[in-house]
Amino acid sequence: MKTNRRQFIKSMSALGVMGVSYPLLSACGTKNGNEYLNEKITKIEIFRYDINIPRYFSWGTWHNRQHLFIKISSGNFYGWTETPASKNNPDFKPTAWVNYLKQFKGLTIGEAQKILASEQVLGSKRSLKMLESLDMALLDLSGRLQNKSAVELLGLRGTKSVPGLYCILDKDEKKVREEAEKSIEQNLAHHLKFKMYGDEKVDMKLLKTIRGVLGDEAVVISDVNKGYKKWKSLDQLKGILNRLSANGLNAIEDPANLKTKQWIQLQEMVGDLTLIPDAPMRPAWKGIKTMQKGMGHIYNLHPSTMGSLTHTAKLAHKVKEIGAKVMIGDDSLVGPACSAWQQIAIGVGATWVEAIEKKEDSKLYLECLQSTATKKDANGYYSYQPKPGFGVELDTNRLKKVSALYIEV
Repeated sequence: MKTNRRQFIKSMSALGVMGVSYPLLSACGTKNGNEYLNEKITKIEIFRYDINIPRYFSWGTWHNRQHLFIKISSGNFYGWTETPASKNNPDFKPTAWVNYLKQFKGLTIGEAQKILASEQVLGSKRSLKMLESLDMALLDLSGRLQNKSAVELLGLRGTKSVPGLYCILDKDEKKVREEAEKSIEQNLAHHLKFKMYGDEKVDMKLLKTIRGVLGDEAVVISDVNKGYKKWKSLDQLKGILNRLSANGLNAIEDPANLKTKQWIQLQEMVGDLTLIPDAPMRPAWKGIKTMQKGMGHIYNLHPSTMGSLTHTAKLAHKVKEIGAKVMIGDDSLVGPACSAWQQIAIGVGATWVEAIEKKEDSKLYLECLQSTATKKDANGYYSYQPKPGFGVELDTNRLKKVSALYIEV
């Protein structure tokens, strides 16, 4: 099926997907015009990468995780993506992923983009992780086909390096102290995030432990995952947050389950403490419509929940328009998606990026990594040299060997 640009845009508009609008459609490159849209997807590969390091949250524990690295090829060109597909399931089989991805094999890039965009809408029943993962792979592949960076295709222009955000997911005081010390060793102690658990006594102890290690200069952020549940008024919640702020907390994500007006009121009540809306931003096409000025000073764009990198870029622009800042969060990513989100963070001028490779979790991945467009500088900031697509190059033969499962769709 041969699809020219006018026909393709017309079909997209008929679906009502944000007007025309996919940045890839307007990009031209080494393929003449939009010729790349007619290139077929010839191969799809899945690598299951396992992590067996516990991570603790207010709502439960990840004892182990099963991530999927996915490579989508068009002849000699390819795109990489990553998704955390399962937790606490060491026998996980990615059957649903295989069934989802196989429909794209043999399609042109344009046809695949059309299916994807038709599901990146309000009311979509498709998994956000599936949509976002495919989006990343197709964006990477399209950039390589056109010899253009994915950041350029997304219309992002930021170039300044962004601080990495070290994250601690543990409630054991001794382990939290050890992790804070590791952040110093890895030159990431300037920005540190830790999980809180909705228990002020426990959370205060962890905060004081971290401040005891890092001192007063570091920016310390927490994420409670809406964990504070027993408050009966905003004044009561304000009291908890102000006590945490007085002991050195700079910012807090999703302190409780709040409505939009409550976000705005609470931010006014807690003064210099920065509130960071996260859950209200998901997915990106909904966040664009529902976010409002004053909900916080920084808004979190969280990988695996945005559903669309195109809408993520638009959401970031909207945050900037209301005079707030953007942060790029994490879904405990360990592989190729880290570099992709670092590039997006730089492109949108984020205040920090949490999606960074982890020394322990990413160890086997890093042994397979040949080159990437981003790098961690000596000061713990992440910088970027544009490459086609997202620019991750992996030794796939070695990756097969370290993967728990390999499937060619």
